[in-house]
Amino acid sequence: MPRNGSVSRRRRIPLALLAISLALAVGAVAAPMSSARGLKLGFGDAGTFQSPDPSVRSTWFNRAAAEGAKVVRISVFWRAVAQSKPAHPANPADPAYDFSAVDASVRAAHARHLDVMFTVEDAPDWAEGKNRPPGDAVPPGAWKPNPNAFGRFAQALGKRYSGHYDGLPRVSQYEVWNEPNITKFLAPQWQGKHATSPDLYRNLLNAFYKGVKKSQHGAKVIAGAMSPFGDARTDPLDPSRPRLRPLVFLRKLLCLKNNLKPSKCPTKPHFDILSQHPLNFNKPPRYRPYNPNDVQVATFGKVKRTLRAAERAKHVRPGGHRPLWATEYIWYTNPPNPTGVSPMTQARWIEFGFYLLWKEGASVVLNYPLRDEPRDPTQPPGRWGTSGTFYYNGSRKPSFQSFRFPFVGDRTSKKKVRIWSKAPTSGRLKIQRAHGKGWRTVKRVHVHRGEVVTPTIRLRSKAKLRGEVGGTTSLVWNQR
Repeated sequence: MPRNGSVSRRRRIPLALLAISLALAVGAVAAPMSSARGLKLGFGDAGTFQSPDPSVRSTWFNRAAAEGAKVVRISVFWRAVAQSKPAHPANPADPAYDFSAVDASVRAAHARHLDVMFTVEDAPDWAEGKNRPPGDAVPPGAWKPNPNAFGRFAQALGKRYSGHYDGLPRVSQYEVWNEPNITKFLAPQWQGKHATSPDLYRNLLNAFYKGVKKSQHGAKVIAGAMSPFGDARTDPLDPSRPRLRPLVFLRKLLCLKNNLKPSKCPTKPHFDILSQHPLNFNKPPRYRPYNPNDVQVATFGKVKRTLRAAERAKHVRPGGHRPLWATEYIWYTNPPNPTGVSPMTQARWIEFGFYLLWKEGASVVLNYPLRDEPRDPTQPPGRWGTSGTFYYNGSRKPSFQSFRFPFVGDRTSKKKVRIWSKAPTSGRLKIQRAHGKGWRTVKRVHVHRGEVVTPTIRLRSKAKLRGEVGGTTSLVWNQR
């Protein structure tokens, strides 16, 4: 101490810092955990979210919100909204348009504070091209949709859901088409040896982008939404319905060679977000598809690398890096689907898949559906939509819990495990280890509802781990 009894400037400690230090010393305050890059979760489920029965819509929007969903996918079927050709197609008030069903779903979602993402698809007869092949190989709405008409419809959509029209909520996220790399949704996929669907899609995408931005400048246009699987041109699974492999489709859309080097690109695609459907059905999250140009959860990073190569080549407009979304995400359960996995396996794979997609750059993941679809005896089990977090009868699967409170451990060394979790509520997250017949807390972390946290714990051996916050516990994670 100096002779005058004062504290020297070099040794002075701010009172606020001293108070925090003392509190930490006695264990009164848990160390705050800075949140990691976020991940929004949600659902697509036309059977419930777009049901003509208001009570069904209300029930399932409520359940989606209770499960922690932030985003819902609503399909806008162009041919259903515009069965006859409008005289003024850029005007949402044109009497040819019937938006009533879409309006009802948007209002119901908005009432639960759920963000809506539109998937706009399915051309009306009057907006399809000539010379449709005979038979049912090409479904209605898929044959050479007219990009100019699609752009005007986009302008009407953007205006109607701008937040300044007829009291309707704003919708700012628009996914252009669904799975355009397969004949079921866009045709023709090939003309001779030329892959035509990427060119068809690029024209639709750019027309939509221009149209929606005219009436809602801040709208976000989402490209891609590709099916996870395709075929070789010379050996399609179904010769009447050929498919492009998703990464082949994406490279051609973005004007890239197979080695991701740029090729000529006279017309550059315009979009703000890129989406993909990494569907595993009944394969584990780390499963890698047989063909390197197909995309499932473990190879989602290839989509990111392809996109970044196109951005570096300045083949995408506008400039800058784009987010990546997974707008369909599926694991079937048995029961009721004999091709599926057990409900508990589905629950564990869902949360681990979230983690893997997040690591590869996904910022939004949408499970499909929320409630299992009813079994259709006319279809093979592989087409039964039994990947919900609820059974068709409304009872919960274990995946309700893992969707609402995902909790994953990832060993980073012999001594350390990184925990990845998304908090269902704000409070103090307790990371717990099974100890005898009970649980022992090994770390506490302050969390906010919905944020992703990635704390590290010291752990040398195998252990059963779980998270607990606000009285809610995660599923048990078996750490190796």
